[in-house]
Amino acid sequence: MTVFRYNPAFCKSESLQSDVLVEISLGLRGANVNMKTNNQDEETPLHTAAHFGLSELVAFYVEHGAVVDSVNAHMETPLAIATYWALRFKEQEYSREHHLVCRMLLDYHAEVNARDDDFKSPLHKAAWNCDHVLMHMMLEAGAEANLMDINGCAAIQYVLKVTSVRPAAQPEICYQLLLNHGAARIYPPQFHKVIQACHSCPKAIEVVVNAYEHIRWNVKWKRAIPDDDLERHWDFYHSLFTVCSDSPRTLMHLSRCAIRRTLHNRCHRAIPLLSLPLSLKKYLLLEPEGIIY
Repeated sequence: MTVFRYNPAFCKSESLQSDVLVEISLGLRGANVNMKTNNQDEETPLHTAAHFGLSELVAFYVEHGAVVDSVNAHMETPLAIATYWALRFKEQEYSREHHLVCRMLLDYHAEVNARDDDFKSPLHKAAWNCDHVLMHMMLEAGAEANLMDINGCAAIQYVLKVTSVRPAAQPEICYQLLLNHGAARIYPPQFHKVIQACHSCPKAIEVVVNAYEHIRWNVKWKRAIPDDDLERHWDFYHSLFTVCSDSPRTLMHLSRCAIRRTLHNRCHRAIPLLSLPLSLKKYLLLEPEGIIY
């Protein structure tokens, strides 16, 4: 059995993809569309198309019998590959082409909780990129927010690790998505790491701190904030240290926590259905307001 191979470098534009589709169609008779490369990666053509964000080729291969959840030598599915490469690391830009490929693969019923040989799911890879578009896509498709990798890290720890090196990201949305889908909160004694990672993005800190009924600040918090960020975001940080003191939070906040605790991983789905003003729904869903009270 043979399989038609192509060079992805020549397939970036839609017209070139179409030309390649014609060539593949001519050479596909009798070929095995699921044959893996004879190298250390052992990837199928679908893996390669997903890697380069080639949506037409992804559709073509699936329509001709490609196994959507085929795995390479690292136990990665095409969905995992497309998710990882959705961030152009050199430019720190997100690829709409890869987002489209991920949407297509999910529509083809790709397993959203598939694990690679390090036990990472596609959600882990989206979180590593701080890609809120794909994180939302995965979570809505049934991704489990608390799956742990081989080192015991869930997706929220991945976001925390990379927030400071993802300038194009919106980490507050990433944290909000995970918490609204039932992600476990950061261990309170480690909260200074949230501030270390997000000191220039107060909205992210606000989202995470509002997931606790109450949390008290300590000296590690203050040490984690550079002076220029403290000055730039003074109103926010003043509210943070005022609220996270010995005094209890407001009754409104405690009510929010009680509702969220009851709904748990259904917050994202149940809260929008409540007969409440939009402003209260946003409050319950941890929408940041720029200040803590």
